[in-house]
Amino acid sequence: MIEAKKNAAFRAIFSWYNTRLLRKHFFKVHLGGLENVRQLDRTRPIIFIGNHSCWWDGLIEYHLATEVLDADIYLMMEERQMVRYKFFRWLGAFSVRRESPRAAVQSMQYAASLFDAPNRFLWIYPQGEMKPNDVRPLDFFPGAARIVQMMGRTVQVVPFAHRYEFLMEQRPEAFTFFGKPMFVDHTQDVRETTEQFEHAVTGLLDTLRCNIVNSDMSSFKTILKGSTSTNNKYDAVRTK
Repeated sequence: MIEAKKNAAFRAIFSWYNTRLLRKHFFKVHLGGLENVRQLDRTRPIIFIGNHSCWWDGLIEYHLATEVLDADIYLMMEERQMVRYKFFRWLGAFSVRRESPRAAVQSMQYAASLFDAPNRFLWIYPQGEMKPNDVRPLDFFPGAARIVQMMGRTVQVVPFAHRYEFLMEQRPEAFTFFGKPMFVDHTQDVRETTEQFEHAVTGLLDTLRCNIVNSDMSSFKTILKGSTSTNNKYDAVRTK
């Protein structure tokens, strides 16, 4: 496996670049459920589990963790992707190879070992690959539940949902929704825990879709605004 090898100088440069990249490609980035993360005990293990529908997911999460939540982020990533983009290891990504049971166990053991310091967030996509938002069932793999089992203690698990939409603007808007933390004991059955995780994320995805369809933004805070869209520039000139 490819282990994370964080580089402070690279992270500083990348954080600046990533923010500019998000501003360039999105009209707005929205976050809901922030209060659910604020209540976490950062001295104890914290794992985030959610859907994986887009290449932007990891970059959104990196921005949230570093610029909004002020946390030390680690991210499990497919090994074939890590081989192509090895620089992600300097940001906290490490690889997993699901096709090999022995390699997968090694990655899970590595993930469980990361919580030897406070304020660390581990982000996992239990689907194992990118799938459209509305695919059902989500078909979670048991890796996240096995990592909890390996830790030998109660773990705080936060479900989250991503969605990207074009809402009357030239560029899309990104939504991330954090659910209520689950306190998962290491003695729980892996299959039941995996089902619990999948049910929680499915519910968040359905709620997020419903909120967007009904234009209900009351649960969300805009955490990043992009530059003015072409249509807005045109309207500004036209009304002068």
